[in-house]
Amino acid sequence: MKYTQILCLIVLLGTAQGCSFHSRSNENPAAHYDGWVLTFQDEFNGEGAPDPDKWEVPEFNRRNNNDGPDGWWRKENAYQDGAGNLVISVQKIENQNDDADEFDYSSGAVRSLGKFEQRYGKFEIRCKLPAQPGWWVAFWLHSQSVGNVDSTGAVSSGEDGTEIDIMEGFGWTDKVQSALHWDGYGKFHKSAGKSTVIDGIRDGYHTYTLEWDEAEYRFFVDGAETWRTTDGGVSKVPAYVKITGEIMTAGWAITDKWANDPAKADYPDHYIIDWVRVYKKK
Repeated sequence: MKYTQILCLIVLLGTAQGCSFHSRSNENPAAHYDGWVLTFQDEFNGEGAPDPDKWEVPEFNRRNNNDGPDGWWRKENAYQDGAGNLVISVQKIENQNDDADEFDYSSGAVRSLGKFEQRYGKFEIRCKLPAQPGWWVAFWLHSQSVGNVDSTGAVSSGEDGTEIDIMEGFGWTDKVQSALHWDGYGKFHKSAGKSTVIDGIRDGYHTYTLEWDEAEYRFFVDGAETWRTTDGGVSKVPAYVKITGEIMTAGWAITDKWANDPAKADYPDHYIIDWVRVYKKK
């Protein structure tokens, strides 16, 4: 075979492999950080449904919207691809309700509820953000006690449970966001957040990290600190891990302040996760 034919064959093989979601990092997670002990991990080396010993895959109407299509969480939208990734997908589906809308939307989610939770530590994900507008993806922590509120609403009570959004990302903008929510989701709800624009953040895989201790929260993207805060009073209760995609067509969600309009999107689209790892201080 001529040299040029061999070269073309190599290029073709490389291109075919490039069609896969896979982009495995080669580090040893157990020895990645001095002073930290690995307590939870998933490298997503399987195929099909996520590991049931680590993840619950919820299925319900996550984003009910009386003015338009709903955003469902469905089990088929969260799967391992057999190439070392967890894939959270979004798609347009036939209407799930008896209303005038022809289509709804669905996305996927996994959570370690009832399987793993931890107070304090280092929480990390290596992932690739989606490419299409109209939905948002996240890596976050949740506690069952987030809904606890002070009866007057005057005293911040994040210490007894806080939603910790380590990363919220989008398919249409280079903005990523971290946020905290406490005192429930009703009239006493309080929140704080930090948005960061990072050129090229939607290209390739990136690592998002939270370091959480009794004193503060510290957020990082690819090892660079993006936010340090004690807002709400640092949570003192264990939290479980969530990896999610969400979509909604209500007015607040479809503007350029948030997810943008799914009507502009070409679905399906994918949020691709290489690994998740959690550590504790030695």
